[in-house]
Amino acid sequence: MNPMHEQNPLDTEKIRSSFPALSLQGPGDRPWLYLDGPGGTQVPVSVANAIAHAILHASANRGAPFATSLAAEAIMAQAGEDAATFLGVDGADRIVFGQNMTSLAFHAADALVPTLGPGDEVVVSNLDHDANVAPWVHAANRSGATVKRVDFCRTTMTLRPQDLERAIGAKTRVIAFTSASNALGSLTPVAELVRVARTTKALVIVDGTHYAPHLLPDVDAWDVDLFFCSAYKFFGPHVGLMAGKRSVLEALQPAKVRPASDELPVRWMTGTQNHESIAGVSAALRYVRSLGEGLSPRGQFQDAYRRISCHETRLMGLFMERLGRQKAWQLTGVQNADPGQRVATFALRGPISPHDAVQGLANQGICAYAGNFYALPVTEALGVEKDGGFLRVGAVHYNTTTEIHRLWDTLEALAS
Repeated sequence: MNPMHEQNPLDTEKIRSSFPALSLQGPGDRPWLYLDGPGGTQVPVSVANAIAHAILHASANRGAPFATSLAAEAIMAQAGEDAATFLGVDGADRIVFGQNMTSLAFHAADALVPTLGPGDEVVVSNLDHDANVAPWVHAANRSGATVKRVDFCRTTMTLRPQDLERAIGAKTRVIAFTSASNALGSLTPVAELVRVARTTKALVIVDGTHYAPHLLPDVDAWDVDLFFCSAYKFFGPHVGLMAGKRSVLEALQPAKVRPASDELPVRWMTGTQNHESIAGVSAALRYVRSLGEGLSPRGQFQDAYRRISCHETRLMGLFMERLGRQKAWQLTGVQNADPGQRVATFALRGPISPHDAVQGLANQGICAYAGNFYALPVTEALGVEKDGGFLRVGAVHYNTTTEIHRLWDTLEALAS
């Protein structure tokens, strides 16, 4: 890593000034502290401006020669290029926008049904958000295929290639797993898991929703067939994205109306798209890219994420230090700040219920969530579902060491 980035990876003060929500006053006339990033991030003002500009100046359907229609066309084209660069794929025709990641996954699952049948196997993971489980189970149920589940390691709290290897075989047709746990923050060895998956003829599907705010996706390098993420997790609006191999997106037959084009990516995007929010996706990606330097847009993303990782590693280190100073709260998950093993998402249990902890934090102006976060197999396997799951706090690049101290001061007060 560049020594300059280690000394000053990000201008946090400048960054925070770009996010109006970070200045909102909460209880006690203190700014709200947003540690709810795993459930969705705040947005910079540039994203809001892009959305407003698009809806005021590009409110039209595409396909006509007048100004607003051409502007809508330009928004979609630019967003596709920006997202392709961000995700590491070789063309905007491979980028599909939709209502959210879950809707896109079910859309893809419906297209998979005719390709599956009795005797085929669909493999999903117990570490995943259900949005990367239920759609593929749905496809299996509709087609008569069998569902197999890969469990996560209770020591490392991640998926192991050897466990995937035991679950797959000649009948495996779909393999779906996450790149980062939205409940525990643990990373999975995506490249190794894909290599194991490639010993079969299966379609390989990866959920990158919880990965993308912290680390730069590399879809083509990973050799993934379908990759999903959500812009509201990386400082944008509520829009889902799917990136697919061109051969896969062309071979599958998505549901669509007859007059709609069969060209990529339009064949996958039903109806009129949310052009203004998709303009916001472009703005969010430009914002992230602006945090780095480089000779190419992809290089700028790479440098931005090096800086983000350096900053978030510091936050994780401080979190772990404060965790170790006390006994009341226990962390479930990777017990270190290694950015190769985890992101800055933490699942806690303590002397009060997760629900009461979240309420206590909110009373002190700190945003967090409690529950299973739709990763139900995780909380069930760890025996905490019946007790309300976890208190989950998570940091992103706009959070500070001062905020981590404030969190722990409040948690310790709640435990006393």
